[in-house]
Amino acid sequence: MSLNFKKTASFLAVVLCAAIFSGCIQSSQDIVVDEKGNAFVNFSAIADKSQAGSELSQLSWQVQQLVPELNTNYERRNYTFEEDYTEYMVYEWTAKKKVPVTDIRGATWKAENGSYEFQLSLDRVFSPEEIVEADKNDVVMTITLTMPEEIIIANTPFVEGDKAKWTITKELLSQNDTVLRAIT
Repeated sequence: MSLNFKKTASFLAVVLCAAIFSGCIQSSQDIVVDEKGNAFVNFSAIADKSQAGSELSQLSWQVQQLVPELNTNYERRNYTFEEDYTEYMVYEWTAKKKVPVTDIRGATWKAENGSYEFQLSLDRVFSPEEIVEADKNDVVMTITLTMPEEIIIANTPFVEGDKAKWTITKELLSQNDTVLRAIT
């Protein structure tokens, strides 16, 4: 399961990022970790239904066809909602069971003396030359981490209790050695 999980998570992230780079689809990943270092993982993609709804539906179908593990180890749901007179379409893939955090590609986990540390190394997706100034702050994905205790240190300003949220931009994905980190 762990090798398949890593491949599935990596593939899904790459496909969603490719769609997101078009600017029409937003993506997020939620990771909820328990004190034993096991996590529930949820991937989601959202789009304005009138602008990119058909592309998101097609993307979802392609991902389901290309990654068989999504059909057996994940629950998929899709729904629409309205906000500020705009209708949005959402596709979510939620793991049916917890997986070790270390099965997430690039993730490490330490538990010591009642303290927990999570790190996630992000692969470089772009060379710095590929990012034009106007697009460097474009959001590619958000990653939300829930830890088993209150987070006391994280390299994001978005920390509330046991949750930390990182906004991943194109510029961030053009750097080497980007690591997301949270400690309880």
